[in-house]
Amino acid sequence: MTILLLNSTNNESNFMPADMDPVLMDQYLHNRAIESPWYHLLIAMYSVLIVFGAMGNIMVVIAVVRKPIMRTARNLFILNLAISDLLLCLVTMPLTLMEILSKFWPYGSCAVLCKTIATLQALSIFVSTISITAIAFDRYQVIVYPTRDSLQFVGAVAILAGIWILALTLASPLFIYKQLISMDMPPVLQRLGVPHRISYCIEDWPLSDGRFYYSIFSLCVQYLVPILIVSVAYFGIYNKLKSRITVVTVQSSSQRKVERGRRMKRTNRLLISIAIIFGVSWLPLNFFNLYADLQHPSAVTQRMLVAYAICHMIGMSSACSNPLLYGWLNDNFRKEFQELLCRSTESTNVALHGHTTGSNMQAAAARRRRKHELQLLGNSVQRGASDGDCLGGMSIAATEFNTRHTVNGTRSAVTESVALTESPMPSEMTTLVPR
Repeated sequence: MTILLLNSTNNESNFMPADMDPVLMDQYLHNRAIESPWYHLLIAMYSVLIVFGAMGNIMVVIAVVRKPIMRTARNLFILNLAISDLLLCLVTMPLTLMEILSKFWPYGSCAVLCKTIATLQALSIFVSTISITAIAFDRYQVIVYPTRDSLQFVGAVAILAGIWILALTLASPLFIYKQLISMDMPPVLQRLGVPHRISYCIEDWPLSDGRFYYSIFSLCVQYLVPILIVSVAYFGIYNKLKSRITVVTVQSSSQRKVERGRRMKRTNRLLISIAIIFGVSWLPLNFFNLYADLQHPSAVTQRMLVAYAICHMIGMSSACSNPLLYGWLNDNFRKEFQELLCRSTESTNVALHGHTTGSNMQAAAARRRRKHELQLLGNSVQRGASDGDCLGGMSIAATEFNTRHTVNGTRSAVTESVALTESPMPSEMTTLVPR
């Protein structure tokens, strides 16, 4: 990285502000690598992503934690994804934005902080991506092989622990090879207000191409392998659903055929959207990192920083889309979200008006009791479907197909229960400018 553009001289008396690039001088005085309007525009765009992503994922966490009935083994995968996306919103995005906007390391001279921040950024991305992959694989197992033993709570906890351990292992090279280097600034610059010492958090690999090798490794583990598993899993689910519905609709009425055809189209769009959203979200950032490592730029320009920031935001947008794809499109989660929003509205009204009538309070309490009773009643029917159906996404429904086949001239009734739930998937990784 080019530090200063000064006239080549070793004589301090000739090392005067008039010899300096005024733009570059201003960047070091204010520790700002990007000028307006991009500076304020990036802050605004990142702020929108952080706020909406944090709100959506907090709602998912509350929906799972507040009611025992939502704490199913498979909802733990959705909870884990929401927690990792919260890390993306509250840790990765703000810290990465600060690094993009700053000319030099903005967090002081603590070397451990340099290592820790880089590791946390990579950790949250790996956990989010691996969680998405695990959800897709679990759905595939439940729908394609419904007779196998259902995943239990303890088993889900063990899998989630394995996800975090694996993600931490994948991110550990950054903790090892991230280094904080410092340099003293000339006295004349110190008198102008530039700090006497500035630092840079860089990757110091033992091999000259170490960074490139790690980028290739991250590309495979964080993008190529997950998108392959997700695509294969949802294609398998699509084929299984298609074969089941084809058998059932042979002797169905025209109206039921139309309804099942409409449902199948909706399911297909959902499955395709999952793979596309994941691929589109992470492609720009992975491509940018690979391109930058291949080009070995001698200086990081504002254009490169802005391009990186845009690619990074596209990847981070997965933290906003995941609550919609895995939460809002799931019937159970959507009911919880609506209840949370209704309660929030009621509390706001009470706070604004200072009171509420007794009849309104009684009516609201009665509605909540009826809703709770209906949920309990529905759960006894859905219980078998909730584990195989609450995989996180749009609930296709637990449907029962009654078909009749002729066997040796005798008609026999065969009932096939199909528990389904689909929901989309999302998308994230960092490297180069900040990795």
